Amino acid sequence: MSKFLALYRRVIWFPALGVIWGVASLFGIIAGPFGSAIGMSLGARALFWPLVIGAGILIGTAVQILLHHRLGQRAPWREASVLAALVALILSWPIYWLTVKLAHDPEPPGVGVPRMAGAIFGLSIATSVLRYWIAPKRVRPPSKTPAIARLVMRLEPGLRSPLVRLAVRDHYVDVVTQTGAASVLMRLADAIAETEGTPGLQVHRAHWVALAAVRGQLRENGKLFLKMADGALVPVSRTYQGAVEAAGFPAA
Repeated sequence: MSKFLALYRRVIWFPALGVIWGVASLFGIIAGPFGSAIGMSLGARALFWPLVIGAGILIGTAVQILLHHRLGQRAPWREASVLAALVALILSWPIYWLTVKLAHDPEPPGVGVPRMAGAIFGLSIATSVLRYWIAPKRVRPPSKTPAIARLVMRLEPGLRSPLVRLAVRDHYVDVVTQTGAASVLMRLADAIAETEGTPGLQVHRAHWVALAAVRGQLRENGKLFLKMADGALVPVSRTYQGAVEAAGFPAA
C-alpha cells in the first residue's frame, strides 16, 4: 500500500491533470451540461463541476496505476483506450445520478448516461494524450549519465533512470531503477533483451543485474550473493558463478 501511495502522489501531480481539470471545470460551469444549466445556479455549478471532475481525476488516476501494475504494461494507445473505457464504466452512472439529484430538469437516463460516459471517455483520452506528449520532455538525463534502456521507457516518467536490477515475480519482472521500482508483465529473457546500452549480467534464472549497480560480492552459508546499489542481496546460482567471478567484483 505504501508503494501504491508513493506512486499515486507522484502521478497525481502530473501537469496534464491540472490542465484537464481546469478546462473541463470551466466548460461545466459555463455550459451547464446534463441539465445542470437549468437546475443549478452559476454559483452552484462553480462548486459542483470542479469537485466532481476533480474526484473523477483522482479515481481515474488510481485506475491507471492499477492498470499499469496489476494487468501489465500495454502499447500506449491500447492502454489509453482500456483506461478510458474502465473509467467511463465506473464513473458515468454515479456522476449522472448526482447530477439528477441536484438538477431539476436532467436528461433522461437513456440519453444522459451514454452522453456522460462519452464525455468521461473523451476526458480520459485527452489526459492520456497530454501525458504521452509531455512525458518524454520531462526525462532528460544529463549527458554524462548512462543511456536509458528501452525497458525503462515502459515505466512511469518518474522511474525512468538507469537500471539497477531485474527480478522475476510470478509472471512479472520487477524493474528496479535508481529512482524506484515497477512490475512489467513479460518474460525475463524479453526484459533482458530490452536492456541494451546497460552492461549487465544474468546471475540467476530469476535475476539480472546492471554491472554499474553492483557494490560487491559476499558469501553467506556457502552461497554467493551480490550487494546492489539499492541495498538488495541478489543470489548467484552455480550456473552463473563463473561469469560473476570473472567480472572481478570486490568483496562487499
